[in-house]
Amino acid sequence: MGWRMRKRINLGFGCHINISKSGIGYSWGMKGVRFTKTARGGVRETYSVPGTGISYVQEHGPKGRNGVPGTQPVQQPLEPPAVSTERIEISEYQDPEYAELLKKLKAVQRYNYISTPLLATAVLSIVYPVFALTALLGAILKVLVYTKLRVPVEYSFDEESKQSYEHLSALWMQLGNNAKFWQVISESSLERRTNGGASRGIKRIAARVTNQLPFYILSNVPCFGLKLRKQALYFMPDKLLVVSAMDVGAVSYSDILLDFKKTSYVEEELVPNDAEVIGQTWLKVNKNGTPDKRFKDNRQLPICAYGTIIIRSKNKDLYVELMCSNNKTVEEMKKLAQNSL
Repeated sequence: MGWRMRKRINLGFGCHINISKSGIGYSWGMKGVRFTKTARGGVRETYSVPGTGISYVQEHGPKGRNGVPGTQPVQQPLEPPAVSTERIEISEYQDPEYAELLKKLKAVQRYNYISTPLLATAVLSIVYPVFALTALLGAILKVLVYTKLRVPVEYSFDEESKQSYEHLSALWMQLGNNAKFWQVISESSLERRTNGGASRGIKRIAARVTNQLPFYILSNVPCFGLKLRKQALYFMPDKLLVVSAMDVGAVSYSDILLDFKKTSYVEEELVPNDAEVIGQTWLKVNKNGTPDKRFKDNRQLPICAYGTIIIRSKNKDLYVELMCSNNKTVEEMKKLAQNSL
């Protein structure tokens, strides 16, 4: 038996400081309920029925001498954390060549943003008539945005530039011919044995092609764009517009690089009808490709050959990865890109 040292200091209002060889702990509470933070870092909750001797104690974290060792075990994640693959820094896309245009577009965005909550105050005007004025102001501002403040972006083409833009338009509209296409938003390294033999795990969301510019842009050329998670990309004849709810930027095509390739993907969702299935694997697989029988309900998964398109800028402020279900798309896009960008 060794020496023990313990002192309790009453602070009042049910609060105490407990000093021992292990360190300093704290407790607080009232009759029937008490919470204790032990010197070893654990938390003890005590619930009792006064006068009966009946109590219930629940402990979290490291326990005392008579419990498990005082160090709290740290659970290691089964897989490394996912890293974002999406990089779209609109604030960096402020090319002086497009400064005047971007200034006008941002102003319209700002007026439209302000008009929406002002217009919504019409609901409050039923109870508070003063809000009828703010709602009216919002309505006037909204009408101005849709009629007077829209920004014209017009182009004139010679035959060569017209043909180049037609190739550019056809390039991106190829994505619309896929049963499915996605934006890859994050990636992580995987343990091959427990993930169907895949070494890269990705998180993807549905993306879509659009042929409509934002309402506040008026143009004499057809629009082709991509609706992504947070932003939209619009492929104009001379530049790429990057648009979010409250910001807009422009990137010259001379600063953009495109990569097209095929990739094998272990599909856990429904296989799109235009996808090429190139093999089968198991969710839990041995090195020789056979199913790992240690796992119950181990299921077979298809391996699909998908297309991958990467849009990136030379200064690394733009990086967008897309995946499409029909891998033949990337071959067509690659050919068209050589005649447009």
